[in-house]
Amino acid sequence: MKIAVFSDVHSCHSKMAAVFEDMEKYQIDQFVCLGDIIGYGDKPEETINLLMEKKVVSVRGNHELAMFNRQYLECFPKAIKQPLLDNIAVISNRSVRYLEDTPSYLKMTNTHFVHGTPPDKITTYIYDVTDYYLKSLFNNSKEQVFFTGHTHKLKLITYKDRIVLRQRITENCTIPLEKNQKYLLNVGSIGFSRDDFKASKYAIYDSEKNQVMVRMVEHGKRN
Repeated sequence: MKIAVFSDVHSCHSKMAAVFEDMEKYQIDQFVCLGDIIGYGDKPEETINLLMEKKVVSVRGNHELAMFNRQYLECFPKAIKQPLLDNIAVISNRSVRYLEDTPSYLKMTNTHFVHGTPPDKITTYIYDVTDYYLKSLFNNSKEQVFFTGHTHKLKLITYKDRIVLRQRITENCTIPLEKNQKYLLNVGSIGFSRDDFKASKYAIYDSEKNQVMVRMVEHGKRN
């Protein structure tokens, strides 16, 4: 089974469309979005419709949380809150229901999906948690591969022999999954990259080949 995983679309319809075009090369069985579908960008309805058309399963991001939690929304600075309110004002009831149905996390085929930090933290950045927390998570979880978003930055965390390693990813690559090792991949973002490179990023988990492929798609360059 091949699962394509992406995050932080932020109403960037054209970038999401370019990524779906890139995905066509890999015969994807399931699409998973790690949240923050809306906010920042100016095409929320078109973006949500595209995800629904592709039958994307999504978890809740902190921008969706703010949409349905007024108290959390008020924590946003104006520069972040206003674009989100503008998005909310123009989306259809059907799109609202799609966002409302998003769970805080998902599990599939040896994998765990969450916006912020596993197991179910929507607003916590993965770089804010300690190695001790990660060791406890990995030791007490049966899943081998974890996927997160929220930071807009690609990052791979591995755990083996009681050692947690964190490393940046700066190019397309394939990560073979070794037995007796745990993996956490922050998949970066579709829109509004915070890496040094502006490409949209996503990952493909291949359960048959036992690997994760990292893909970067430059807007307007889809090869």
